[in-house]
Amino acid sequence: MKRIVILSCFLLSAMAFVSCTNDEIEPSSPSVTTSVLADDGDTGGNSTGQTPTTPPKK
Repeated sequence: MKRIVILSCFLLSAMAFVSCTNDEIEPSSPSVTTSVLADDGDTGGNSTGQTPTTPPKK
């Protein structure tokens, strides 16, 4: 009885991932281009984006 249950679960899960029709990949249009600019203009001076460290105490 246990084998029948395991076999039926295996067959059910195997059949769940089978497609009835062929999957067709839609061609992407290479003519569409996107431009991304990372420059936000004035960043507030000579900033590198890193937090300045304090000098060691003597």
